[in-house]
Amino acid sequence: MTFRSYLALALFLAIVPASGRAADCVSSQGDYDSKGRLSETLSIIADTCGSLKIIDRRRDDARLQVNIYATYVVFDPPTNSAERRYNEWVEKHTGSMNFSDPIESPSSTEVVHTLGGYLYRSPNLLSALVAGWICCDAHGTAWMDALNVNPETGRDVALSELVEIEPTANFCWEQFAQLAGPMEDQGKMFSQRYPREGFVDVMQRLGVWSVGEYGLGTYFGYLLGFVGAEFACIIKTEDLARFVRPGISAPP
Repeated sequence: MTFRSYLALALFLAIVPASGRAADCVSSQGDYDSKGRLSETLSIIADTCGSLKIIDRRRDDARLQVNIYATYVVFDPPTNSAERRYNEWVEKHTGSMNFSDPIESPSSTEVVHTLGGYLYRSPNLLSALVAGWICCDAHGTAWMDALNVNPETGRDVALSELVEIEPTANFCWEQFAQLAGPMEDQGKMFSQRYPREGFVDVMQRLGVWSVGEYGLGTYFGYLLGFVGAEFACIIKTEDLARFVRPGISAPP
């Protein structure tokens, strides 16, 4: 699965309504800006999600090869430790983005730095994802980060608290070992470099995971070192029940 395929699913991550029921409240749609550059638009899709505010920051630049934007939601105002921690975390990711300082770029070179933010909340979990694209010297690269915390206290939640980690890692390993592309023999090369018996450690060290109503997504990036050959594992909600720990709902 490519980064863009994974991102298409990640666009439906969410935040919980005030009633405590887990629901997707933020959606994203691929779009173009006024100059025809690729972009995205966030929407809050429920009125029971709490005090959310959409932040949309874009560099005002007439050059078509320069495309820098960040679009995400914040709690306004935050009401507990988890919401304050999330706001600080998501804002931190915009710190390296050049929205106003000069950029020297020849017309043949793209300068792209994008960020899209998505949220999910249940009584057990606040799961946040930011993802985007950075380009270019020789070529661009996708990036992704996630925050998974207790929705009240802001305490970190480990994936192993929600799912049985060994069968989850095995499911992802089998997905990856069967990949035919986009890189030639991608699955075969993966299974040779990453033996099944050691993949639990790889998942815990490298996997960036998040939860939405669609299920559980874990992004591993370029495990083979080739840009374009991303590794992302999706366990859909209808399959997730056989992986979650006793007493944990699906999705958590």
